[in-house]
Amino acid sequence: MRTSTLITSYVQAFIFAALGLRCIGAWQRDRDKRSGHLAVAAGLFGTSSLLGAITQTIYDATKGEQAPRWEQILSSIIIFLSIYAFLLFLSDFIPFPTWINVLLILITIGTIALAIIERPDIYYDATFQKHAIPGVHNPIPYLSYVGYVLVYLAAAFGVLAVAFLIYGFRTAALARFRMLCIGFGFLLLAIVIGLFPRLLFGNPSAATIKTLLNTLRYVALASGPLLFVGFSPPAFVRRFFPEGAAEVAR
Repeated sequence: MRTSTLITSYVQAFIFAALGLRCIGAWQRDRDKRSGHLAVAAGLFGTSSLLGAITQTIYDATKGEQAPRWEQILSSIIIFLSIYAFLLFLSDFIPFPTWINVLLILITIGTIALAIIERPDIYYDATFQKHAIPGVHNPIPYLSYVGYVLVYLAAAFGVLAVAFLIYGFRTAALARFRMLCIGFGFLLLAIVIGLFPRLLFGNPSAATIKTLLNTLRYVALASGPLLFVGFSPPAFVRRFFPEGAAEVAR
């Protein structure tokens, strides 16, 4: 189980890291605001995926092993900043009112502050049974913080998914294909995040846990190729569409 999880994590990390590098390269070529937002978002997201895979390799969370506190904080900051950057990228297509931009900044700052303050006080073993970590005291229950983060991530990915899917159906040719790939990629991530509370806050059987974890792992893995093709389609994908078709993001 752990071996297959690690393999999946590294495959996904490789896809997202490659996407980040391609988007950074595109920004170095174009030097515009849109490609800059995407380069930051994809670069941070790829870094987060790679850092997560390395952490899972070194530390076995099912045995109560934890990464150093600085690494936990750093990984949280990276993922929250990447989400904010993706929303900035969305605003390049669908301009947000000023109050929404301010709200997103405040939410991002507040979520990062909670990540710095809150410390894990529980862990789940290989059978997903909950165990307490002694000597840890948080201002709010840690599971409440985790629940907030899951809602935040699911909502952010959901908004990105719906926005890009709607935008995609209003375009054509390569632009439509790319937008729909991006939208469905974010939708898969939203579904994965949205199903996690079933494991954390429910009381599923061992069989249900195994089935759900396998499903979540492969659904999350499928999001990588969709986002990669959507944000940075290879040349063979572009050849399927007419020359000069409307573009999305370089």
